[in-house]
Amino acid sequence: MCGSSEVKCEVKVTELENGYQVQVTGEGVKDALKAEGLKKCIQACCSGEKPFKNTCCH
Repeated sequence: MCGSSEVKCEVKVTELENGYQVQVTGEGVKDALKAEGLKKCIQACCSGEKPFKNTCCH
């Protein structure tokens, strides 16, 4: 959905009082996953917009 399957990455999620902090690291992550693209992906997911409507819990 938000990146290439060829990129191997590590995702670390830290729970905060009012949300989450997500850290994505790995070789080639910045090339495959632009910050603005990731932000749009998460915002669309959180708002329930298509095509991500059925991807995330509400």
